Amino acid sequence: MAPTRRLRVPSKESVARKGWGMEDGASGSGEAGRPALLSFDEMPEWFQHENNQWILHGYRPISGSFPASFRSWWYIHNETVNIYSHLVPAVVFLLGECYILQHLAGKSPRVTNTDLVAFSSFMLTATICFTFSALYHTLMNHSYAVDHLCHRLDMLGIRIFIVGDIMLGVHIIFWCETTLRNIYWSMIGGFGVLTIITNIHPKLQSHKYRSIRTLVFVATGMSVLAPLIKGLDIFGLDLMNKKALTYTLVAKIGCLLSGTVLYAMRFPESWWPGGFDICSSHSFMHILVVSAAVIQLIGYMEAFDYAHLNIACLAS
Repeated sequence: MAPTRRLRVPSKESVARKGWGMEDGASGSGEAGRPALLSFDEMPEWFQHENNQWILHGYRPISGSFPASFRSWWYIHNETVNIYSHLVPAVVFLLGECYILQHLAGKSPRVTNTDLVAFSSFMLTATICFTFSALYHTLMNHSYAVDHLCHRLDMLGIRIFIVGDIMLGVHIIFWCETTLRNIYWSMIGGFGVLTIITNIHPKLQSHKYRSIRTLVFVATGMSVLAPLIKGLDIFGLDLMNKKALTYTLVAKIGCLLSGTVLYAMRFPESWWPGGFDICSSHSFMHILVVSAAVIQLIGYMEAFDYAHLNIACLAS
């Protein structure tokens, strides 16, 4: 009697991965010449140590090649959303800078070069931040050395954007009070230079100096409290609400905190391992960071319009 032939039914998880073009395999190539994607367990130990164990599939093999890593823009893997969620905003903010500067320049002869520089710094530092992030997620599969370098660039971009963000906020709050504005610009610029040095100086990259790097980074972010408190003291709560657009500031902080909590908890992938390989907590954090930047820009534009229409600076 001939043995009964049994058909193997693929698992739902396997079908889902194939639907996304994410078939795993230790060797061979996928469609259109792309490399076969790997599982977490198939990645090198250094890569596993630095990445999310709850993302089970869709890893690009270590390429050792810049062109090969950049070619991954054209197929789906578990860094695709992380790349495009910051690559697209980087392009939008870069192109948007021209529009915003033209928009501001066309408002009135009262718009100064300092106004344009302040808004330009916000847009360009946002572009740098998002570009470095997209670059890191593109090249993290190149090699350990390139992954480490690009991660530092990613952190550098965040620090640069924080400085550009605060600089514009200080300019709008102290639109007429140029001496105070310049004092706070100098203070925040000093913190910015210090945090950039701690991020890029080779001797400060060891675990021994981790607490110093963290302290300087937190101090740079918290430096925004000084001009806010001074603004409240000078202008009062009602005018500061109009100058600083409190509701947009609260919404921005809400987005950033939500993204940080999701990333720290590795939610939702830690609850459903393998179910969020394509779009994980890191992707959600990216989207919330971009949302925070857009919300803050809207707030700055509205606050600038209010100052421009309702506040007349006394001639010095």
